[in-house]
This record gives sequence, structure tokens and C-alpha cells, in this order.
Amino acid sequence: MESRLPSYRPPACVVLVARTHGLVGLTALASLLVLHLLTRSLRQIEFGPHTYNLGLSIGLTYCLTAVLVWFGTPVSRLLSRLCGLLYLARPQLGSRLWRIMDSPDYQAHFQRRRAP
Repeated sequence: MESRLPSYRPPACVVLVARTHGLVGLTALASLLVLHLLTRSLRQIEFGPHTYNLGLSIGLTYCLTAVLVWFGTPVSRLLSRLCGLLYLARPQLGSRLWRIMDSPDYQAHFQRRRAP
């Protein structure tokens, strides 16, 4: 007998927001890695621990937000809005994501997941 966990896939609007946050987080972490690899042997360019701490914090916050949005935790709505501020610099992307976060389907995802 094989026991499988039920697969859960959120609505398409939630998937889009979660994937956007996840891609931004992974891009931030990859950029930090590339920055470190390219400049580690250069004596003229030095980055202190604050640079790495800030870069890691940004990347991990976006990745964590993506996971929390996917699973519909209550705190993820606030984190998603905070992370979404970055996207407002690109109006075509930012406006679309903010409209999605205001949509009834997106809001219902968090209500459903909160109920026992």
C-alpha cells in the first residue's frame, strides 16, 4: 500500500504572486553569490559583512514570502504587500500584481486556508 499526501495547488492568481516573489528572492541570492565570486580576489573592492547580511535578508525574505503565500498563511498577506512595493517601480508588473492581491480569489485563498 502506498500512502500519498493530497496534492494542493492554489489558484492561478496566488501561484503568479508566489512565483514572482520566489523568482525575485532567488535572483537576489544568485546576484549575491555572483558578486562574491567575482570580487573575492580583488583587493580594490571589498564588501563587509553588512552587505552580505542585507543581501541574504532580502533574498530570504522574498523566498519565505513566496512559500507563505503559496500555503495561504495570514502573515503572508502583509509580507506580500511589503515585497510588492519593489514591483511598483515597474508599473506594468506592479499594478497587475497589486490588482491580483486585491482580487476576491486571492483573498479567498487566505480565508480557506485559515479555517480548520
